[in-house]
Amino acid sequence: MEKWYVELRKKVWLIPSIYSILGLIIAAAAGAIDSQFNIESLPEIFYTENALAQSILTALMTALLTMTTFTFSTIMVVLSTYASQYSPKTIKNFITDSFTLRVLGIFMGGFIYSTLSLLFLRGSDKPVISGTVGVIIAIICLVFFAMFIHHVASHIQASRLIERLAKDADDVTDYYFDLLQHKNISLEHEGENWIPDASSFDIQAMNYGYLQFIDFDKLCKKAIEHGLKIEVNVPIGEFVHKATPMLTVYVTPDRLPEVREIHLGDCFLIGNERDVRQDPIFAIQKMVEVALRAISPGINDPNTANDSIRHIGRLLGNLSQLPIRPILIVNKENQGVAKFTLPSYEDILYRTFYQLRHYGKEDVSVLSALLEAIAFAAESAPKHHLEALNKIAQYVVEQAELGAMPDLDHVWLNQKIQAVERMTRL
Repeated sequence: MEKWYVELRKKVWLIPSIYSILGLIIAAAAGAIDSQFNIESLPEIFYTENALAQSILTALMTALLTMTTFTFSTIMVVLSTYASQYSPKTIKNFITDSFTLRVLGIFMGGFIYSTLSLLFLRGSDKPVISGTVGVIIAIICLVFFAMFIHHVASHIQASRLIERLAKDADDVTDYYFDLLQHKNISLEHEGENWIPDASSFDIQAMNYGYLQFIDFDKLCKKAIEHGLKIEVNVPIGEFVHKATPMLTVYVTPDRLPEVREIHLGDCFLIGNERDVRQDPIFAIQKMVEVALRAISPGINDPNTANDSIRHIGRLLGNLSQLPIRPILIVNKENQGVAKFTLPSYEDILYRTFYQLRHYGKEDVSVLSALLEAIAFAAESAPKHHLEALNKIAQYVVEQAELGAMPDLDHVWLNQKIQAVERMTRL
């Protein structure tokens, strides 16, 4: 079910389709009331003459078509801005935004209502409520149109985008924190509750692409149902091909032939782009790309880059709380049935800073923000990660020509370096 939800939430057409169907239902309901009931007993405000209703619906249909076209155009402008100024990977954050899709769906639903209502009104001269309902829909569409303009104006700002990207990263961290609270989750203790059988075989990927999602619940259920022990070999976000061993299945030698027929490929999802739901490195990488684009010569906006980098430091502090040992999914007897490992903290640090360090080494403000981010992460990091943070701080300033800098820049950076050393001192 969760895998199905992940696949469905990527469909841009889903929310507009729901509102379009709703517009069809409202049109059918209004048409049925107009044809089956005598509405002249209602107050006059609730109905109009047929000719007036047709005029209202015709005008509404034309206006909604224009507003829908404008909305599409605005979305395309915003997507172009996201791709050129921030990062192509951030396009998805706007196009899948629920409010944007809801506004588009309301306009489409209103257009469908107007078109179908005009069809239902033909050949009738009696008073109808379709025109009144059309006026109400027009007011609703106008309100949402104004909200959409405000929404676009605020969301196109770099600071708001960084906040949303940081929230995505927080959601990934919270996902794993919540997962670790489940009763069937245990940190791996080799020789105690993870004793794999002597025989094993690999389950290969069904196609090529990025590993987007693993349905741990389904994986655990199949392992318990068939008496297996399953180890996940590929971390979330890695690129795989058809020969990549995704899973290793441990089983007794006599059961190998029957177990090979079990279908385990539906426990993971592979796509042509990475998904942020279970991938902490990708969540950070999107913020890194915003910072890289901001310090590029074409954009030259180091303040935006520094803002993104400081948010990254806070997020790295949260990620440092995740376990470094493999994680087990256990059965009722507390015996491990499935095993997976999160990305190492050293790997996350390196993949976060290696590009920022290269492209920002000549900008004092960027180097300062990088050191501040490391200090932020060290504030909440456990002791066993302090050495890695100290090492990455030395790596960040390794190629910076501190001796050739002006005195004030040199003093400023030395203060940041000393602050990191204090925070990472064991």
